[in-house]
Amino acid sequence: MTTDHRTTPGEPHAVDRVNLLRTIGAILAALAPAAALAVGAVVIGPRLGDTIARHWSGSGPADGFSGTWSSFAVVSGIVAVLTAVAVVAALTRHGRPSRMTAGGAASFAGLAACTWIATALATAAAPTPEEAVAGWTPALAVVGLAWGVVVGLLSTGSGARLEPVPVLDDDHDPIAPVPLRPGERVAWSGTTGSVPFTVLGVALVAGMVVMGVVGIRAGGAAGVVGPVVGLLAGLLVLALGRVRLTVDRRGVRLVSALVGVRLLRVRLADVASAETETIDPMSWGGWGLRFSGRGTAYVTGRRPGLVVRRRDGSAVAVTIDDPEGAASVVAALAAR
Repeated sequence: MTTDHRTTPGEPHAVDRVNLLRTIGAILAALAPAAALAVGAVVIGPRLGDTIARHWSGSGPADGFSGTWSSFAVVSGIVAVLTAVAVVAALTRHGRPSRMTAGGAASFAGLAACTWIATALATAAAPTPEEAVAGWTPALAVVGLAWGVVVGLLSTGSGARLEPVPVLDDDHDPIAPVPLRPGERVAWSGTTGSVPFTVLGVALVAGMVVMGVVGIRAGGAAGVVGPVVGLLAGLLVLALGRVRLTVDRRGVRLVSALVGVRLLRVRLADVASAETETIDPMSWGGWGLRFSGRGTAYVTGRRPGLVVRRRDGSAVAVTIDDPEGAASVVAALAAR
């Protein structure tokens, strides 16, 4: 969880923006092998038949073969799983182990993706798969394996936090507003999320891309209807994997940190009160983005959270660290 609490222009931020940019870069780099595999299938696929060369004993023609799209499906599944591991590791704050996990998973994902691309290029360049010669294409596998170094170097192992942010006692409820002098500004920002949502979202997106490519190959445009629907579902799940809660003059906003979609908003003019409570998933309809009789909530587990009540009686709840800090800023801004 990261916070950004400003009361004067010169006060230091608790968010290290360089680390934040590095983390985003690591995630994008981790997705590159899956993207390269999909692009390779679309570009090279039309030049391939049902069989692809997959093994060479020397500099001569291939001596091992497999089904073109069955091998693509297997490699895609492997790359999807490894990509999910790399993304989750890049988001996890465990220092060097997180960086090594992200880099290692990305290396094997790059190796698998580039190996398939290399065999596809060699096969497409020959009159028949039996006449395919590896040539320079094995160098691509080396590039794919080395790609994990890029991901590992970009990963910080510490997310975007500059220094640990204390979790305050939540015995007091409702929260007193932050004291503000005339002309002073205040803002609060925090991130939270769910690793299962992130893993499932990445796996769904990667899997639907694979199914879409296979569907186009097998049945044309009609074969992508299902994968497109699945892709949208995967993006929705991915959007819930990491979110940012901000409290400032624009109100209380919950935005997907991975996709950039705004999920919730409460205008300051609509705020009746800001409170904290231990959020029970069963009381708010379950896990994820939930809509229930109590209101709308983003829930990642039984955890402390911020509850903002509107003047119309509805409520918005978010499980997040330091809900007291968020509630005090909401109260201060809503009182102006």
